Amino acid sequence: MPAHREIDPDLLGRARRGELSRSSTRPGTAERRAVDRVKYVRRRAAHPEITARQALGHPKTGDVLPTISLMVDDPPRFIVIEALNRRDLRRAGRYDNLVNQLNEGRITSASFERRVGTWRPIAGYTFLADPDAVLAILEERRAADLEVFHYESGRAP
Repeated sequence: MPAHREIDPDLLGRARRGELSRSSTRPGTAERRAVDRVKYVRRRAAHPEITARQALGHPKTGDVLPTISLMVDDPPRFIVIEALNRRDLRRAGRYDNLVNQLNEGRITSASFERRVGTWRPIAGYTFLADPDAVLAILEERRAADLEVFHYESGRAP
C-alpha cells in the first residue's frame, strides 16, 4: 500500500464534520481511509513535536522503558521489571491491583489464587499465585521499610 493515497476532498470534508466515522465505515474503503487520514492529521496537529506513533504513547527510540513491580514464583520474590510492551505493563498493573485487593481483604485468598493461577508468564516470570506467600512478602517489605508497589512510566518528568 502506498504511503499516501489521494483521498477525495468531499470524503475528507465529511469525515472532518463527523458524518463519517470508524463505526460507520468498513475497513479498506475510501470512506475509512478519509476517516483515518483526518484522525492522523488531528493527532499530528495536537503534538507537532512528536511523531503520530509517539502521540499514541509509544516510546521514542532511546527512551527509558516503563518499570513496574510484581511478585514472581520460583522462588517467591518481589521484582521490578522493564515492561516490554503496553500489554505486559497492563497485566502487571492488574496483578498489583489484585495484590492490593487481597491485602485489603476485598477479595478472598481462593479468588486471588484462582484468578492469578491461570495467567501466562510475563517476561519469563510466573506470577506468584499463592496468597499466603504474597501477603508474607508484603509484610516482610513493610517491616524492612521497602516499597511494596513500584511504577515508573519511563517518560521524562
